[in-house]
This record gives sequence, C-alpha cells and structure tokens, in this order.
Amino acid sequence: MARPRHLRFSAPLILGLFLAGCAGDGLMPAEPAAPVVAAVTAQPKITAPPPLPPISAQAVLGYSRPDLVATFGAPAFSRVDKGAEILRFRGEGCVLDVFLYKDAKDAAARVAHFEARDEAGKAADRQACVNRTPRARG
Repeated sequence: MARPRHLRFSAPLILGLFLAGCAGDGLMPAEPAAPVVAAVTAQPKITAPPPLPPISAQAVLGYSRPDLVATFGAPAFSRVDKGAEILRFRGEGCVLDVFLYKDAKDAAARVAHFEARDEAGKAADRQACVNRTPRARG
C-alpha cells in the first residue's frame, strides 16, 4: 500500500527535528555563577613631601656649576661672557642670575655674585628667591 505523499516527506522531517532537539553541544549546563562583589579598597592618601630646609643666600656664594644644577636643576639659560659663566634659574615669581668665576687657572668656577629679580625685571629679595626656586630632592 502506498503512503500518502504528505506523510512521505513529513516523517523524515519530524524525525530530524526530534533528533536535533535532543542533540546538545556536549557541555553540561553551567552552575549559576556566584554573584560578583566589587572589592572596595581604600585609596592611599597622597601627601606632599615635607618642605626642603631653606638655603641661605650666603650659602649659594661659592657653589660650583654642579652644585647649582644639583640644587636647582638645569638652568633656564647659560652663557659664557668674558671669563664669567652666567646661569639663570627661574623660581616662583622670580629669576636668579648667577655669575661664576674661576679663582685660579685650573680651579672650578664658583659663584661670586648673584642677583634676584621679579618677572618684571625689578630687584627682588635674594633670600626669598633662592627658596622659591625649585630644588631637587636627593
């Protein structure tokens, strides 16, 4: 006896859908994940370093170029003029112009004189300017 035409096509289709539904990806169902709790950590408190001890204006006299660079960092300007080396350091609202001269033929140049001025060019307090000029920490 011949099967009706619609049954010939529907039986394999139904069987294929049944088998596809039973087939899985081979993985076991995952356990529900534990709830994620964000860790709250205290932010470290950042404090400013303690201020550096003041430098007396008198102490700058006699510094060599390496002493100046170690204390104030790289100069903003330098020039050699008629045996003198001139270095400029910029501070908070002031400028230091430092003049180094050699005492003897082979001696290192030392600070013999320095001037402080405000940004407008007017004379400023040397002591205050020395301590307002950024200094290296070491």
